[in-house]
Amino acid sequence: MRSKTLQFAALAAGAVAAPSNQQNGRQRRQISNDTTAGPSSYGSTTTLDLSTVNTVYTTINVTLTTCTESSSCSASSTEVLSSAIVATTTTSTAETSTDSSSSSSDPTSTTLSSSTSIDSSASSTVYTPYSSADPTYSPLEGTTSISSSAPVSATYINAVTTSALAVAAPAPACTLLPGGPITNDEQVGDSTWGTLCQPYFPQWLGEYPTVPWGENRTVNNSDATIANDIPITNVTRYYNFTVSRGEISPDGVLRDVITINNQFPGPAIEANWGDWIEVKVTNNISNPFEGTALHWHGQLQKTTPWEDGVPSAGQCPIAPGHTYTYRFQAELHGTSWYHAHYSAQFTAGVQGPMVIHGPSSLPYDIDVGPVMLSDWYHVPYFSIVADAVGTNYSLIPPTSDAVLINGRGQFNCSKRSYDNSSEWLGSNLKSNISWTCVDKAPLAAFRFQRGKVHRLRLINTGANGVQKFSLDNHNLTVISTDYVPLVPYTTDVVTLGVGQRTDVLVYALDTPDAAIWMRASLPGGQICGGVGDDSDSWTVAAVYYNEADTTKAPTSKSTVTVGEECLNDPLNMTIPAYPITPSTNHWTQDLELSLAINDTGEFEFRINDQGWRVNLNTPLLPQIAAGNFTFEREWNVYYFYENTSIILNITNNMPLVHPFHMHGHNFYVLNVGDNSTEGSNNIDKRQAGPRFLDGATWDGSVINPTNPMRRDGILIPPYGFAAIQFELDNPGVWPFHCHVAWHLSGGQGLNIAYMADQIPAIPEGLIDETCVDWNWYSANNGPVDQIDSGA
Repeated sequence: MRSKTLQFAALAAGAVAAPSNQQNGRQRRQISNDTTAGPSSYGSTTTLDLSTVNTVYTTINVTLTTCTESSSCSASSTEVLSSAIVATTTTSTAETSTDSSSSSSDPTSTTLSSSTSIDSSASSTVYTPYSSADPTYSPLEGTTSISSSAPVSATYINAVTTSALAVAAPAPACTLLPGGPITNDEQVGDSTWGTLCQPYFPQWLGEYPTVPWGENRTVNNSDATIANDIPITNVTRYYNFTVSRGEISPDGVLRDVITINNQFPGPAIEANWGDWIEVKVTNNISNPFEGTALHWHGQLQKTTPWEDGVPSAGQCPIAPGHTYTYRFQAELHGTSWYHAHYSAQFTAGVQGPMVIHGPSSLPYDIDVGPVMLSDWYHVPYFSIVADAVGTNYSLIPPTSDAVLINGRGQFNCSKRSYDNSSEWLGSNLKSNISWTCVDKAPLAAFRFQRGKVHRLRLINTGANGVQKFSLDNHNLTVISTDYVPLVPYTTDVVTLGVGQRTDVLVYALDTPDAAIWMRASLPGGQICGGVGDDSDSWTVAAVYYNEADTTKAPTSKSTVTVGEECLNDPLNMTIPAYPITPSTNHWTQDLELSLAINDTGEFEFRINDQGWRVNLNTPLLPQIAAGNFTFEREWNVYYFYENTSIILNITNNMPLVHPFHMHGHNFYVLNVGDNSTEGSNNIDKRQAGPRFLDGATWDGSVINPTNPMRRDGILIPPYGFAAIQFELDNPGVWPFHCHVAWHLSGGQGLNIAYMADQIPAIPEGLIDETCVDWNWYSANNGPVDQIDSGA
């Protein structure tokens, strides 16, 4: 690998709205920014000079046109991405170099210097990321150029110098926090999540005189679930993902993973509300081969139900060596994630954040971006699945080994006594595994600015554990959950089940050199999360203010009583900003959750005494659209003929919490409760543990009946209940399932379907794009080893 030194900083975001290029993976009109050492997925790498330099800032407007031939380029096919900042020092010229092992032979790649002009025939350009509103501080020094991977002959760049400003700015270290002998590439691949290089996000993408969704749309007067409230932007955001195997050590322990573009977590998908998103996914998983599919968590897919990314529902898996391109509209705005929906593959690393810019309940200065919280396992997911659906009850639930923030954590290597010929001790896998561990792997780090309001986008991307989030010496103002803006309220700790999201605002201290800990923990032991012992159940990340010494760890102490609650905040606190009253014309479906032993003696997580096992070769959507309502029992299809809204009255007959997620809908949360020995039945925020009694049922009462909480995921308490209601307003096939990976693998899910005659017309041949390849692969490679539900 060859690299040159960059010496530059970024201009204030208050001056221009520059693009958010926080991760690799942009395709076509998307520009990548990767400052990590090690091979980039596009072959371009940079290293950084950490010294402070006098920097001249030059603002340029960049127009990027993608077209098949130069003669066909026209104004109508040109998209102005945004203003970019290119900086050059007074002493040297910044350059990027191309890795000879990668794209150096690509005729569309180029090496650029950061001057005030760019060759109009160049196929790639250099963007610096946006920074904060403070012109004396930049969160990121460093950019890379990438070659276009779009299937076109050329990409054309035009740039015009519009202004220049000379400023002296400090250059924060673009390095990992001090830790064990491990590089960024060894820990998380090509990702920069959780480093001081991770840039802030803009409040929207592109150059617009005002908000691109229109000033008339606010969280108080519009609801994104109503079709005519979705803006029409006529913009498509393009991404190019390659899914493949690798080895990384997120917490210091080396393990096999499956990643997107060699990044863990994967690249961010970012768009404005109303934009279209197009993602080309190539399955390069091998040794062994696996199928894959990506689900865009929480997006409604009202006009594209075949793009939801669930094999057996709207597609077949993407076969090894093959590609599929998803295309859907960003109908909802806020924070979410995408992840594999093929067995428990997402727990191996096939996941990443998704940010859809839109109106906010409160103003803020800085969008820090995604804060991804996850439990982590040292053994391959298919081994855990085999245990979870096996015959040994002591292995349910499996125990996690660590907690990560943005893909980084620390494991105490002395806790495992292991050699290559012995069993893994303290874990649920009884087999030989190579043991490589580095103590004190680098933790995640974030940048704050004194006196500013910061937006944090919290996401539980884990396999099993309920996450508790807090920030030393700071309160959290909650402004949204899942994709639903809320009437703001303040708390000191946020609880998230798997798949849930919460956006919070943090009002920074007026202390320029503050350094504090961010904390994530799994409460409730085996009941909620699954941890080996208390030291495995939490982690921290460092938050550094402008002038803090980043070579020293924070010393702050937590004053928050996290508690052992495994449920979300009370329903009387979580009030949607836009009020909607549920329909009184409804029909009720009772659902009971249980654990049973099937005919082969294996454990099965059931709904109404039926486990879920999907057919990967025969998607349901085209069958139902064609009027076929004959289903195998194990497909667990609930077809609703009534043209009304549906209440699901869910009773949990198990001592485990279940984070249930519904595809294609935001549902009303009417009530959540348990039969605790400590007070009210409709608590919605109660400590999990032995005080729960069997037999809690819903009494029909509704919390906030005129404007109940809306979201796409709900925590159902142990031996408790949840009552939710959804409208039949999105014809299609929509899975409803527990998002604990091992419970879903064990069969805890079903398919909801309705209004077959109103399902949008499926584009001709679209389903065959995945099914022809998958059916050929499965027929020619023996039967696919589907040991679990497959979903």
